[in-house]
Parts: sequence; C-alpha cells; structure tokens
Amino acid sequence: MSTVEYTASSTLAKIKLGRRISELMTEKGDAYSIRAFAEKIGMNRETFRQMLLGTRRIAPSELELISKGLNVSPERLKQEDTFQKEQELVKVLTGKKRTKVMLIRANALAMELVEVAKGMTERGNSLNLLGRVLFVQERFEEAHQTWLTAYEYAKSVETEFDDKQLLYLVTSNLMLTSSIRKEYSQIEEMLKLVEEVFSDDPNKLGRAYYTRMKMYEDRGELVQAKKLAYRSLELFEQTNDKKQIGHALINVAHYEYIAGDYKTSARLLVSAINTVQEFEGILILAVKEYVKSLLQLRDYDMAMQVLNEYESLAQEYPEYWGRLQVMQTVVRDDPSYAESVINNPNISQTLRYLACKSLMEYYFLKDDGESAIRYYEKSRMLSGTKSEFLNEEGF
Repeated sequence: MSTVEYTASSTLAKIKLGRRISELMTEKGDAYSIRAFAEKIGMNRETFRQMLLGTRRIAPSELELISKGLNVSPERLKQEDTFQKEQELVKVLTGKKRTKVMLIRANALAMELVEVAKGMTERGNSLNLLGRVLFVQERFEEAHQTWLTAYEYAKSVETEFDDKQLLYLVTSNLMLTSSIRKEYSQIEEMLKLVEEVFSDDPNKLGRAYYTRMKMYEDRGELVQAKKLAYRSLELFEQTNDKKQIGHALINVAHYEYIAGDYKTSARLLVSAINTVQEFEGILILAVKEYVKSLLQLRDYDMAMQVLNEYESLAQEYPEYWGRLQVMQTVVRDDPSYAESVINNPNISQTLRYLACKSLMEYYFLKDDGESAIRYYEKSRMLSGTKSEFLNEEGF
C-alpha cells in the first residue's frame, strides 16, 4: 500500500496593471523610482503613484508612455502577448490525455513563457508552470530545481504584496517533489514558513503535515508518520474538501495496514470510498487498498462483492485492473485471473512480475511444485535477474 501525493496547479494569473508596472520598475533598479520614472516620462508624480495603486485609470496614451519608458510593448506590459500560449499549455496540463508530442510542445511553450517573463510575479508563475511540465514528464529533479527558483520569487511576492497564492502553489509542489525524491535537506525552512504564513489555513497546513509524514516514513519512523497522517486528516476534515479528505483517509489506512491493524484499515477505506465517489482516480485506489485489507482479514465474500461492484471502473485503469485481477485469483481460488495479467502486454512489466510471484505462491500452497517452478522461471524472465543471491544482504 502506498501513500497518496498531492499536487497543486494554477494558470498564469493576470497581474493588476499598477502592480505589474511597479514590478518592472523594481526589476530595473533604483534609477526607476516613482519620482525618477515619472520625471522620465513627463508625468505628475502623484498622478503616477495613484496609477500604481490602482486608484486612477491608466489611459491608452499614458500606457504607451509608460511602456516606452520601461522599454516593453503595451501588449507585453499587459501580458496579452502570452495569453494564447498560456491557454494552450494549460489545456495540455489539465487534459486527461497527454501524448509525447503534446508534452514536447508543452515544454517548448513553458520555456517560451519563462524567457519572456518580466517582474517577480510573472517570473515565478511561469517557472511554476515549467515545473509542472517537467513533473508530468517525470523529470522530478529538474522540476524540483525549477520550483526552488520559483520559490525565491514567491517569497518576494508574499513579502512585497502580501499575495500568498504563488507561495502556496510552489511550496505545495516542492513538498511533493521532496517526498518523491526522498530528499529533505531544504524542506524544514520551507515548512516553517508555510506554517507561519498559512497558520489559519487548514488545507495548506494539512499539506505541510503530509510532507512531514512522508519525511518520517522515509526515515523508517512509522509511528510518528502515522501520528502526522492523522493530524493531516484532522486538518483536511476542516476544509470539507472531499478529494483531500479522501486522500488523507487512504494515508492513515496505509499506516494502520503497515501496523497490522487490518480491521481499522478497512474501516477507514470504506470511509474513503464513500467520500471520493465523484473522483474516480482516487476511488479506484481506495477500492484496491480496501480489497487488500479484506484479504488480510480473510473476508473473501466482501472482497468478491467489492470486486464485482467496481469491475467496470477498474477496466478504465489498467494498472489497478491488473492488481485487482491478481486479488481475484485469491478470492475465487482461480489462477486464470492472475494469468490474464501476465499475458497482457499493456500491463507494466513490474505488475506482470508480481502476478507471476502470486501464482508461484498459489501453486506452492496447492503443493504443485512443477507449476510453481514454471512461474518462478517466468518471474525471473520478467525481472531480468540473473543471480538473486548476489544481491542478498550479507553475501
């Protein structure tokens, strides 16, 4: 059983024009103070200050003056020149189907947005999007480093404008890549910042506790990890966000399963299934974990009932379908289900290997050594292992 990870996403937010001008001035240095820049473009300082604060409308002729003074086009200043590219990129990232060609295009679009970005907010947002593309491509180290750069902009945006949205998105994504990479050297300072800035936000605190949970799990400190998982659940329950609550229920069930408390694990997973009915990608995971707990409890009747109920849903998720087929072999005492996984080229090699292992055990318990050896040989072929003893600890 594996824990569920959270992701955060956003489009490139349109920055208010006054703030956008301020950011570009700041980026150009001290020579672009309000006084100096107003004089440069021949505008009254107080009038210009009101424009930056958003209390006075900027006329097209004034926008032209400001753009020229900043050496950018009005379209670049208003972010109009990147709108179509952003929409195309977001469509790929939020779509259910992403081909290799689509991801290559998404990467090119994200790089273009990063290259033309100006000002701390746009730079941070564009880097966050690039990180999302790299993450989807499973280039986790590059995604992490990209988000670390975005994190510096996000901190500046929060300090300068009291705008926490970018900080939330980037820290959420960094917490995710830290747990995937199992490398937490830079995470403590970030978690403390999240807990300070978002102290009254249970959703964001829940994500922070999730990251601490993963950190302790990777250290082998499962008792503490379980405590943090329950705390994360408590926080998400305050949000009434069914998706996040479902994630958190699966996580606490994971630790109860590891601890051998299969009854509690099953009870929590029933709650998760009821909670995430409208989120099929999470639902099928909860179903798979529930059946595992039921098998540990030897409750084969209930396991068969659940397998039948979600059979059509499982077929939409090949890897989960494969796992449930292997469990069908146990429930129905019929090896053909696991065999169908082994013979399915659309199933990952890892899962086909595990199906072989399950049939090795199945036939061993049936005292059919010849069949057990046959599946042992198949498992060796799928694993690519030539000398298992060489990798044994102590050899």
